[in-house]
Amino acid sequence: MKKNNDKIISTAEDRASKAIIKQIIDHKYLPGEKLLEADLAKDLGMSRTPIRSALKRLAAEGFLEIQSNRGCSIPFLTLEDMNDLFKFRAELEGVAAFEAAQVITDAQIEEMKKLLELEKSIYPQADALKYNEVNKMIHQSIITASQNDYLIRAAKVIFLRSELYIFYYDRFCREKKPKTEYLDTPELHHSIIEHEKILRAFIEKEPAVAKILAKRHVLSTVEELRKAFYIWGTKMFDS
Repeated sequence: MKKNNDKIISTAEDRASKAIIKQIIDHKYLPGEKLLEADLAKDLGMSRTPIRSALKRLAAEGFLEIQSNRGCSIPFLTLEDMNDLFKFRAELEGVAAFEAAQVITDAQIEEMKKLLELEKSIYPQADALKYNEVNKMIHQSIITASQNDYLIRAAKVIFLRSELYIFYYDRFCREKKPKTEYLDTPELHHSIIEHEKILRAFIEKEPAVAKILAKRHVLSTVEELRKAFYIWGTKMFDS
């Protein structure tokens, strides 16, 4: 019975975690704001137990910050932190791609192909949550293909933290109604193009090329975020 109860709690915690992240993607909470169990439970129509567990997990994974006896809060976002974070992420993903290109299996290549097709089909829907999930799955598939447990564990924390900057500064997440020209041609979207190039390097077993492409992809992402940060800074959160 205990195992079944644990499974139910775990499932509820997963739902709560996704719901909290959705609130952040929708900018219902802003950097520096507290996330209170009671408010979230009311807003999400859930009990406080899975909310509490989800907040603890997101804090342990570096996505949120714990405040002494005051629950969790969304971290303040700074240009310096973003630069340091994505610089490390670029190195991490570059190493992962280098190793993955040497050991990736045919099954993993086929799975990546399916994810890229899914990415193209979801992009025109302008659903930031769905698109972010697929994008994350693509990056995780690269990390997983490296077969390096240390990279896999480190990437989980780095991905979550970097998503905060993406949620608040990426054009796709920032604009509630992205321009149609951004959506009508997913095959021309720079992120999709770069993902396909990395996949090609895997298929052709070119570790050095895969490493360069993976690093370049992350650095191009942070460059776009940096432009938004220079334009908006923290003013975009004032209300």
